[in-house]
Amino acid sequence: MKLVSLNSRDLQTYTIDSEMLKKSHRPCVLILRLKYKGARIDFAVPLRSNIPPSAPKNHYFALPPRPTTKSGHRHGIHYIKMFPIDRTKAQKFNTDKMFYSIIKAIIDKNEKLIVSSCQKYLKDYESGIKPPFSTDIDLLLNQLNK
Repeated sequence: MKLVSLNSRDLQTYTIDSEMLKKSHRPCVLILRLKYKGARIDFAVPLRSNIPPSAPKNHYFALPPRPTTKSGHRHGIHYIKMFPIDRTKAQKFNTDKMFYSIIKAIIDKNEKLIVSSCQKYLKDYESGIKPPFSTDIDLLLNQLNK
């Protein structure tokens, strides 16, 4: 599994959705070829430092906290913020820092769980279970395919 990011220019494609995280160069897990509405689509799932304590545990994969993680909050891979991506626009995220090399190892060790959780989230989303504050996958897909 790869850690990737988008530069600010490519991130502009997604500003149509108010729930899209706007920080350029944010690390994301790149998951290729997930099923959504009968198609195979590439998705990026952002890492977030401050997932609220009220977030259901099935909405994220917990990771060790970052120094910026607030007390009571979680650092993790936040499924409800996933978005479709043109993988040619994804840039390799630098994992040379010790913290990110540890994060990458945890992600690699739990790859099957993360992929299956993302696929389950998409299946639920497709069937109408759309959590508050989730990205609008259909809107973003339309924008990406313009």
